[in-house]
Amino acid sequence: MNMQRLGGACAVVVGISYVLAGVTYFLLPAAQRPTAPIPAFLVSYAADPTFTRVLFWELSLGALFAICVVLALSDVLRPAGEGLARWTSTLALAGFAVTALNGFRALALQPDIAAAYVSADAAAKTAIAATAQTQIDPDGWFGFGVVGAWALAAGVLALRTGLPRALGYLGVLVGIAYWSVLAGNVLNIEVLTMVGAGVGGVILAPIWFIGIGLWMRRTDAAPAMARAAVPMR
Repeated sequence: MNMQRLGGACAVVVGISYVLAGVTYFLLPAAQRPTAPIPAFLVSYAADPTFTRVLFWELSLGALFAICVVLALSDVLRPAGEGLARWTSTLALAGFAVTALNGFRALALQPDIAAAYVSADAAAKTAIAATAQTQIDPDGWFGFGVVGAWALAAGVLALRTGLPRALGYLGVLVGIAYWSVLAGNVLNIEVLTMVGAGVGGVILAPIWFIGIGLWMRRTDAAPAMARAAVPMR
């Protein structure tokens, strides 16, 4: 199996993981959603962590498969702009790696933190809640910022190749949606975060990844793209 066909298979898996993560998110108890206070999260998690743990597994494994997609798509987009393709692909590799690390770190640490919190006295609870953050990228500069830059660049480059133009425009929209999530996190504007995550993560990103995957699975995908690419001036 060549890199393009492997990347195509992984892209379909990533798209499905986004759909599953979206469904799981809506099944989360209110106290376990990102906007919930940390004390409420820890109490709720200690009582039943099922959906939060499922969500982190989906996000982490999806990010690992996405790394293969980045590598494969970079190969077929380079004729349209090698510098931009290589730079943003490198950023995306870092972004998806951080996303996976965030998820696996949370899976390892949150059970112990929640258990310690519910069994602690008032003073200890205050200390635990103040240090309970397990994310190394809490605002999403890597998970949404640089991955969004890659999606935007991939969409622009795809418009200069043999990739269906609809997927090129979708890539641009996915990038914008990811930046919306980042802006909402940084500026503490919840509506931006929710719109970006809801529209981008649950609707646009799955369509984009699955569409790219199905296209790349075609045997002639890479040669066709290379022939159709228009070098950037």
